[in-house]
Amino acid sequence: MTTKDDKCRAAIAARLSRAEGQMRGIRKMMEEERDCVDILRQLAAIDGAIRATARMIVARHLESCLGRAAESEADRVRIMRELSDMFGRFS
Repeated sequence: MTTKDDKCRAAIAARLSRAEGQMRGIRKMMEEERDCVDILRQLAAIDGAIRATARMIVARHLESCLGRAAESEADRVRIMRELSDMFGRFS
């Protein structure tokens, strides 16, 4: 049976693999002396993907570790949403 943690880890691994592939693509673009604007667009895409992955990791950490401190399920959900939104804004 696949747990929520397993699914989250798989999703994070997939995102990191895609970013790794994008980095190899950028290296190739550099070797081919492609236009700087195209390379910068790809770098911006990777930056966004990495930041989104980091937010996933933070959200999962909050849910699995810090969320246990809430007294009720409703409190836990509310706290997790608030913290996740906050980290999303500032990451």
